[in-house]
Amino acid sequence: MMQTEILPPVDHAAWALFLDIDGTLLDLASTPGDVVVPKDLLTLLDALTRRFGGALALVSGRSLDSIDSLFPGNRDAVGCHGAEWRLGGQTFIPQPPWPDGLLAGIEAARRRLPGVMLERKSVSLALHFRAAPEQEAAVWDVAEAAVATDPRRFDLLEGKSVIEIIPAGVGKGSAIERFMQVRPYAGRRPVFAGDDVTDESGFAAVNRMYGLSIHVGNSPTTKAQFRFPDPESLRHWLDGLNIALQGGNGHAQP
Repeated sequence: MMQTEILPPVDHAAWALFLDIDGTLLDLASTPGDVVVPKDLLTLLDALTRRFGGALALVSGRSLDSIDSLFPGNRDAVGCHGAEWRLGGQTFIPQPPWPDGLLAGIEAARRRLPGVMLERKSVSLALHFRAAPEQEAAVWDVAEAAVATDPRRFDLLEGKSVIEIIPAGVGKGSAIERFMQVRPYAGRRPVFAGDDVTDESGFAAVNRMYGLSIHVGNSPTTKAQFRFPDPESLRHWLDGLNIALQGGNGHAQP
């Protein structure tokens, strides 16, 4: 049974921390470009990275370029739901997988759907309908038609008011597992905080590794073991965690 705002008294200094961005670290906005990074959050993340010996990574559906625009500093990060990543300053970004004509076809269909925005990332395409929720069914039709052109190469990923076309086989769970195999993450206890269905593979991976999974929000169905009600609560807890680690006791209370 999921617990609310309670984490067990374990050795926090031995954690590896993985944090989703939109809806988790940051409050959601009408478009990805409208999110606001709270004052002092960058400083807090820098401090926590030091406390965990470098074992802190941002894990997002955003591209690495988009992550860097919000959180500069060449941080360890997973972008595009696991399709691209940076670890210890080394970056992996695959070639865009789009066949000729696919992007043009999606854009043409999108123009017939007022209020729907197409976000082109390095290796994925996101159709946002937060501004036009009545278009959800039509957006699904567009996305499913695109994937049907080559179902072995593409998958669909549903998020909050967004449907994303991603390369087959990628996911946040496999990305976290990759990081946990190398230093400074190896040998630590993984802790992952996320907010929506795109984070469920991450929760499942962390649970398999006897880590801690944290859902931010109010979803009634999630694999996460613990919950915070909103990003502000998570940020407050992270601040307390940093203070506890700074004091050297290795324990934090939410």
